[in-house]
Amino acid sequence: MSNMNNQRASTLIEVLVAISVIVVVLTAISAMMSMSIKLADNNEKKQLALQKAEEAMEFFRKERSINSWHGFSNPLEDEARYCISSLPESVASLSAKLGACAETDVLEAARYKFKREAVINFTGENNLSVQINLLWNDGNQAQNLSLEQSFENY
Repeated sequence: MSNMNNQRASTLIEVLVAISVIVVVLTAISAMMSMSIKLADNNEKKQLALQKAEEAMEFFRKERSINSWHGFSNPLEDEARYCISSLPESVASLSAKLGACAETDVLEAARYKFKREAVINFTGENNLSVQINLLWNDGNQAQNLSLEQSFENY
């Protein structure tokens, strides 16, 4: 009889150990899946931010290619910041967007909200630099993506 009680006790211990191992493995898998989802979401935001920054830079490239140097550079102010929540029709109409983006000036892409700004710096009479900044919040942390290109009078 005592031999049978020892077998039952050892079987119960084996079952408890097996359940503990399964719980540890499932906890590790769920933590890994949670982190994977968070990274995928973060990568999606960065990809959208890059796409929207390139879209704004392409606007400046297009304007430079269709306008003369003076038609392109004269409407722009040195060391100015322009809020580009939506793309303007031309560089001449960009002056209406002078100033940093307000809280309500957001660019929505997919289900995310971004602030897109262009910073103009004249580096000479025949040169200027355009920096596109995309800003967004990732939880409690502010994120920023920047693209910069120089333009010249050719």
